[in-house]
Amino acid sequence: ENMFKHLTHPDGEHDAHRDELAGDDPDPLDASHDDHGIALRLQEAGREVARPIFFATAIILVVFMPLFSFEGVEAKLFQPMAISIMLAIVSAVIVALVVVPALASYMFRKGIRERESFILKPLEKLYRMGLAWSLKHSRVVVGAAAVLVVLAALIVPRLGTEFVPELEEGTINLRVTLAPSSSLDTALEVAPKLEAMLMEFPEVTYALSRAGRAEIGGDPEPVNNIEVYIGLKPTSEWTSASNRYELQALFEEKLEQHPGLLFNFSQPIATRVDELLSGVRAQLAIKLFGPDLDVLAEKGQQIEAAVQTVQGTRDVAMEQIAGEAQLVVQPDRQALSRYGLAVSDVMSVVRDGLGGAAAGQIINGNERYDIYVRLAKRFREDRDAIADLRLQAPSGAWVRLGDVADVSIESGPPQVRRDDVQRRVVIQSNVQGRDMGSVVADIQDTIASEVNLPPGYSVDIGGQFENQQRAQKRLTIVVPVSLGLIALLLYFAFSSVGQALLILVNVPLAVIGGVFSLWVSGQYLSVPSSVGFITLFGVAVLNGVVMVESINQRIQDGLNVDTAVFEGAVSRLRPVLMTAITSALGLIPMLLSTGVGAEIQKPLASVIVGGLVTATFLTLFVLPVLFGRFSRAKVGDIQR
Repeated sequence: ENMFKHLTHPDGEHDAHRDELAGDDPDPLDASHDDHGIALRLQEAGREVARPIFFATAIILVVFMPLFSFEGVEAKLFQPMAISIMLAIVSAVIVALVVVPALASYMFRKGIRERESFILKPLEKLYRMGLAWSLKHSRVVVGAAAVLVVLAALIVPRLGTEFVPELEEGTINLRVTLAPSSSLDTALEVAPKLEAMLMEFPEVTYALSRAGRAEIGGDPEPVNNIEVYIGLKPTSEWTSASNRYELQALFEEKLEQHPGLLFNFSQPIATRVDELLSGVRAQLAIKLFGPDLDVLAEKGQQIEAAVQTVQGTRDVAMEQIAGEAQLVVQPDRQALSRYGLAVSDVMSVVRDGLGGAAAGQIINGNERYDIYVRLAKRFREDRDAIADLRLQAPSGAWVRLGDVADVSIESGPPQVRRDDVQRRVVIQSNVQGRDMGSVVADIQDTIASEVNLPPGYSVDIGGQFENQQRAQKRLTIVVPVSLGLIALLLYFAFSSVGQALLILVNVPLAVIGGVFSLWVSGQYLSVPSSVGFITLFGVAVLNGVVMVESINQRIQDGLNVDTAVFEGAVSRLRPVLMTAITSALGLIPMLLSTGVGAEIQKPLASVIVGGLVTATFLTLFVLPVLFGRFSRAKVGDIQR
């Protein structure tokens, strides 16, 4: 753009004849009349913009550095994007500073003549009028910008927060939990019935169930868990419901004909991600830690009831901590002493008779299989048969197991889960209709007010909320550091603290549009939108560098400050608009996309597009107004 400007305006050699020839041709002394100075013009054009381009590019690279501090899922999502953008920017700068001037010297040998743009000419006329008014009413302009910044700051707490938007995968994953004592036969009997009921919905294309665990050990599940994968038609073909949440409610209403079943609706990818984050197949994992399983069960039920009252929670359920039938053999030590028996004698009968004792191996090539010997099934199939087992006392007398021990079937925990060597129980919950941050805040307040935890017991909320907190905590540390590095680069570029701060004014101006775009579109502040703000900072600072450098060049040419500010700002109208419009056009496909994964990209694109609007508008008006106040020392140095 700068080369085009130099090639379409008179050069110094013809300035003396400008007035006398201007009547015949509005711009007769362009590059087409210059048969020896085109290369010099191109060289001068490149020299003017090389320095601001280099520093602006370095600033954009610094802006993306916070993305490399991410961990976990957010790192997998956004670090490849940061690497791609940074490599593209480096290569683009090399092309702009090295390749483009060389190509221009070949393509513009005969010069070029500027043609008036039917779009840019009225825009420039309006901009001249608006800029003149802004410079005369600087307090009004600065006050309006300050009011917008304050409004954006007031809106931010109302946006709501979440980790990442929920993807619409086009498939539903239904997790059905039966009673802990259910057998594999029961699960295999229930699963086809559930599939048949789901297939009655016209939106469902298939229903495939899986009971228990997979063949590999990475997905351990008891046999009382059934996972049903439900394929769906495109949303435009649905007749029973308008969205996935309504359809899930209809599914649950129909499936509740089977009493005693616990339903949890999610999506296949989301389920796996949630499980990797917290070990629970839900968005939120409310973990209650403590030493006593009975207290954990009691307080867990209280927390479950309290969480169900919080608006925005769905599929709230505590993991099964009791209900598994267990054989308990409790030795009677007084009875054992009468017969001269030890506790180990009772335990050996139970261990070897019911569990089996190794009696050798079967060798099949390289394979080894242990041979276990245990009592026949009829002697271990019920409590009475087990109580009738015989033990021989040292005196030679035979004693029934039931005479020296209490044999009973009791309800116990299916499994004892631990985190950080502490016993815990998890109350899982999904979030619907509200942002995750406000739901978690309400859950914490509700638990604190309604559940009285004894000493030694604590509650921790994990899952996606934990990842969100970790990412935000990282950004609160890294982003200020990157802004400090940007300020340092700006100081090196302009050798002026004031002008560095002036360009940084673009950052809050850019945030205004990003915040308003999220608020108007009903989106939440998430990791993708935070990445959008980071990207927006780089574009906004780039425009500020271009604007301030242009004004400085005119002051160096001898113009007074007011004229330099006006003419420098007008000359940057075209490149600033080109930067903003091309960036926004590149993001429109992300805003309009509806495929799988579009939900993650939309907050990022919304923030950048909205921020570009306010950053561009305010850069063109606010920065020229503030230039004199922030650049007094720099202007004095230039004019010396």
